Amino acid sequence: MNHHRRCSEPRVPIQGRRKAALLRRLLLAAGMTTALTACAQGGRLTPLGATLLGGGPGVDFAQQAEALPYASLVVESEGNQALMIMAHRTGERGRDTYWQAGDYTTLHLRDGLPSSTAGFEEVLLGRWTRRHERESRYRVHAHWRDADGQERQDIATATLSCEEARPVALPLIERTLQRCIERLDWQESDTHSRGTFWREPGNWRIWGGDMALWPGGHRLRWQVARPWWSDAEEPGHVEER
Repeated sequence: MNHHRRCSEPRVPIQGRRKAALLRRLLLAAGMTTALTACAQGGRLTPLGATLLGGGPGVDFAQQAEALPYASLVVESEGNQALMIMAHRTGERGRDTYWQAGDYTTLHLRDGLPSSTAGFEEVLLGRWTRRHERESRYRVHAHWRDADGQERQDIATATLSCEEARPVALPLIERTLQRCIERLDWQESDTHSRGTFWREPGNWRIWGGDMALWPGGHRLRWQVARPWWSDAEEPGHVEER
C-alpha cells in the first residue's frame, strides 16, 4: 500500500508548487545562456559544452572542473554522474543557486542543500524545513513527482548530529569539514531514512552531501568542485531553508 499523500488533497501546501514554477522560469533564461555558451565555432563544442554533456567512461571530473573558471559541482544520481555548472544565483545573500548539465538536468540548492530538481525521471518539486540554525531537531517537508506523474508529499521529523571536523578530499582541494548525519522519520509513509552532508566549521558552508530527497527516492550525491562564494562573503543563516 502506498502511504504517500497525493497532492490533490486539500491539505497540500503551495510552497512546493511555487518553487517548481520559479525553477521553470529561471531555466528558460539560464538554459538559453548555457546553450549559447556551449556552442562552438565551426559546429564543435567549447570546453564548457563538452563538460556539460556529462561523463562517459573514464571521465575525470576534477580535471574538467580545474580547466573551467565556473562554479561547479560533481553530481551523481540515478546511476549517472556529471559536472554541473552554476547557471543562476539569487535570493537573500545568494542563498539559492541553480546548476545545469548539458541535457538541462537541473539542481536547485538552497543554503547548499537540495531544494528542487528538474529533468530527472522523478522530480523534487520542493524540499524545505523551518528551524533555527542551532536546533538539532526539526521538521522536513518534501514534495515530489514520481515516475508515473503523481505528485506526492510527506513530512519528517529530523534529528541532526555532527562529528568532529576532519580532512575531506574534494574534487579540487582538501578541506577540514564536519560530517553531519540527518535522520528522518517520515510520517505518511511510516519509513525512515538517513542523509549525510559535510559542512565547514564556523561558517557552516556545505561542501557536499549524500541523501535521498524524499522517502524511497533515489539518492543524490554531490560535491563542490569550484565554490561560488568568496572568503570575504558572509554566509547567511536563516530560519527557513
